[in-house]
Amino acid sequence: MTLDVQHVYDFDRLGEVPANPTSLEVTARRLLSGPDITSGKSSTVGAVLRGEHIICTLGRQARGTGAKAHSHPNEQFNFILHGMMMNDIEGDRVFAGPGSILHTPGMVVHTGLACPDEDLVFLAVKDTRHGIVGPPVDGRYDGPNCFAGFGSRTSEPAATTAQALAEWRTMPPGPGKRYVYGMVDADGLRDGPASAALSLADEVALAPGVHGRLLTGERIHVGVLRLAPGAALPAHAHDNEQFTFVVEGSLRADLDGALVEVPKYNMLHLPAGRRHALHAPDGALVVLAQDARARYAA
Repeated sequence: MTLDVQHVYDFDRLGEVPANPTSLEVTARRLLSGPDITSGKSSTVGAVLRGEHIICTLGRQARGTGAKAHSHPNEQFNFILHGMMMNDIEGDRVFAGPGSILHTPGMVVHTGLACPDEDLVFLAVKDTRHGIVGPPVDGRYDGPNCFAGFGSRTSEPAATTAQALAEWRTMPPGPGKRYVYGMVDADGLRDGPASAALSLADEVALAPGVHGRLLTGERIHVGVLRLAPGAALPAHAHDNEQFTFVVEGSLRADLDGALVEVPKYNMLHLPAGRRHALHAPDGALVVLAQDARARYAA
């Protein structure tokens, strides 16, 4: 059986909008915050996938550049794939590296920069109360935020990631609320204020050979799941929309008898109520986002 509508999206192929019918709205890859780098407020480039309740992009920022202070009504989850992101948020400075999620609640003023040593690649997931970008706090679209030595600051001696971390360690402590969550390492549950609720694998109903962690925010659940070779999530449907992004390995999806492959760095979109099964013949690491109108259902 073949599908009449596209459900799998390869971000590398989204320089143009697909000509065939799609399960969601696609905006081709572009600079997200303006027509060119000098008249935007961020350096983030990506194609945008917009469903009924969730909007996402595979964002890329050149090292040493990023977003000015801004806010937006929708919450945001950034899963870091490559590089390190620095974020100033509600009086705290935080750093997020590969395998972690940086969560920003709705209407919170924040920045977001690629640290100087490496380009940044991250999966950004938001709810659809707003678009993929928010306006700068100062109202000026005059180029992205930059570390010394990058972008509009190339006349200055170039900063390094080590220097950024050293500066952070000398800063006065902020309120200390948690915004960064390790999703594939040993980072566990902690006491104290946090922007989202973190659950470990044994607290989420998962299939044999599937384990991971779940974050629940204001309107979105985001799970990071490790599927062992041969593991499967059996056929089921649920009342919330689902986006499944493959970080490592690949998935084989059965959509009511239609088999589709979901390779690395591809996104599988499933509208609410769409019956599906997922299989990882050689194992996979996936980021799975659902709207929180219903409970999380892997």
